[in-house]
Amino acid sequence: MTWWRRGAGDDGDLPAVDEFPDLLADDSRAARAAVAARIPAFTPDWSVGSAAAADAGVALVKAFGEQVRPVAQRANRLREKYAREQLRIAGVTGRGQQPGTVLVVITLLDTAPDSVRVPAGTQLTATGAGGAGQVVFETVRDLYATPGRVGSLVMQAGTRAQQLTPAELTPATPLLPFGRQPRPGNALWIGFAGPAPAPRLSLAVEVVPATTGPGGIGPGGIVAGGVADPAPAAEPVLGWEILTAGGLAAVEVHADDTRGLQQSGVVELGIAPDWPPLPHPGLPAGPATGAAPPPLRWLRCGLLLGRYPQPPQVAAIRPNAVLADGAETIRDEILEAVQDPGAGAAPARRFRLSRTPVLRRTVRLAVDAPDPGDLFDLAPTTSADGGTPWVEVPTLARSRPYDQHFVVDEATGIVTFGDGQHGAAVPAGFRHVRALSYRTGGGRGTAVQPEAGFVPRQTIPFLDRISNPAGASGAADAEPVDQLMVRGPALVRARGRAVAAADVEALLPAASGDIGRAVAIAGADIDRSPRPGQVTVIVVGTPRAGGGPPVPSEGTLGAAVRFLLDGDEPRLPVGARLAVRAARFVTVQLEVAVRLDDDADRPAVVLAMTRALDGYLHPLTGGEDRRGWPLGEPVRYLRLVSVVAAVPGVASVGRINVVVGGRPAGPGRDATLPPYTFPWPGRHVVVPLGPVGGARR
Repeated sequence: MTWWRRGAGDDGDLPAVDEFPDLLADDSRAARAAVAARIPAFTPDWSVGSAAAADAGVALVKAFGEQVRPVAQRANRLREKYAREQLRIAGVTGRGQQPGTVLVVITLLDTAPDSVRVPAGTQLTATGAGGAGQVVFETVRDLYATPGRVGSLVMQAGTRAQQLTPAELTPATPLLPFGRQPRPGNALWIGFAGPAPAPRLSLAVEVVPATTGPGGIGPGGIVAGGVADPAPAAEPVLGWEILTAGGLAAVEVHADDTRGLQQSGVVELGIAPDWPPLPHPGLPAGPATGAAPPPLRWLRCGLLLGRYPQPPQVAAIRPNAVLADGAETIRDEILEAVQDPGAGAAPARRFRLSRTPVLRRTVRLAVDAPDPGDLFDLAPTTSADGGTPWVEVPTLARSRPYDQHFVVDEATGIVTFGDGQHGAAVPAGFRHVRALSYRTGGGRGTAVQPEAGFVPRQTIPFLDRISNPAGASGAADAEPVDQLMVRGPALVRARGRAVAAADVEALLPAASGDIGRAVAIAGADIDRSPRPGQVTVIVVGTPRAGGGPPVPSEGTLGAAVRFLLDGDEPRLPVGARLAVRAARFVTVQLEVAVRLDDDADRPAVVLAMTRALDGYLHPLTGGEDRRGWPLGEPVRYLRLVSVVAAVPGVASVGRINVVVGGRPAGPGRDATLPPYTFPWPGRHVVVPLGPVGGARR
């Protein structure tokens, strides 16, 4: 936002200024001085000078000075209030509360005779993060939990077969399902012991992310549904089959979140109930004693065609897996009317939901009103089964008089309808506005840790335990006002559509709470190859509790793809290709020699210096504008000198040597980063010059 003032020149120009002028002085002494200057003209009987301390009028002036200070401070926030109101009118509300998403594994007792259906929306509770108490999660799909177990795994490459047990799989010792050189015809066999997992089998496959290469941190390669390669036939295609007495029979793939074992996710397959246990056709009959291994129900995952950039590595295979969101669905609730002051007998425009915070775009309303043409017909004309539905919109400013729109204040749960000019007015009635359903919850409290101890709210027959091998991802509180003020102008310019690369960067943080920043590259990929018609989005995660690089999870990248491509209102133009990639980081270590002031606290100055350098090199808060390090920007020597010299207690800077990925750039030289990477501050070395020895961070 830009403010204007009259210039001092004779031409009366109006130069722009970025700082909003203070309307009132917020200093109590200035207020007292302004009132004291009026005493001789208005109240000459008040004492002044040395006798003023005992005068009641002067005491009143002092009290007024203290009371006017908070009033002046609020008046000087007019710019912020004006900007927020303009954003509200434009329908820009920022990122709302985001629920965490976690993968849960439901294990049944061995005594269960058959699969147990766990319907979508089954509620589970667990201890929330950060002292949030008990939080509620709901499963997103129907799950048919089976009492069967994975008993054996067989890797088949050509005529060779290698068998191992599921316990041998760990992230440190992953399985190569199709060998070191995946070729069509190679396969992974999964043997199940126990009842047939019919009618559906859900498998969670944990895939080890591919590495970036020397000096890099974070996964490489395209992730989660983007179309980056102009030749999609090169993408790997898998075939899933079960072994029957008559040979291999193909099964229907209902869902494959792994994109052909390229990332972690859930694979959901349709299984026939007559799936028989049989010996594996490629294994020997048994050891020298002649005892044959017990028959299992064999599922074959074979590579039909395509290729992998790197051989996939599987760290775990878990049946009975389903995703759950950290939110609770409320159904069939009558809304309480909130009468505006001074409205009199006019029909209410505002109604309140009982549970907050409300998750965005989850409110479904029905307004029941009698037909005004028939006084004896009290049947509703607008309900869940008939009539035009009322639609949630971000603002009523663009609604026409007949549009049945409403807006929701997510923090307070207030639902506001139109006034007949901007949006249709809600008909008069009593207890006639009903929420068919809405969702509440989310926030950082739903970022549960691994093995959070989930407990079902409903009864699940033959339940043994519910576990979550990994923590939840994507949880976030509502966007703070100061961050919205920074992103607001870009969101107004984008208007919900990603036409330019800057629009993608402005919109994408709303896709998930784990997206700290996004950088869009038009017409190219991170391997510097031209890609006409493609936008490559590099996603930086949020700060990590352990202090590591903010590498986003695969679930976060999948949420980014769905946000841009899927839904009722896709944000990318039709025909545009999308590649979503996790940010890559390279370690930057600094060797700094400085001379400190004689009276400086040397350990404190060294600590402050390393923190300043870490903040300057940070991908989220670094750079010249403190809004994140520019993608691929070199590390400038002179700028580092200014950052170090600005630390209190530093007298002069001797030298700075920048080490990028283990390679020193040389004293006094700028350092270049690998293409499309961010720096990640390493362990800096600070050497105070003078008689005191070196200090290491």
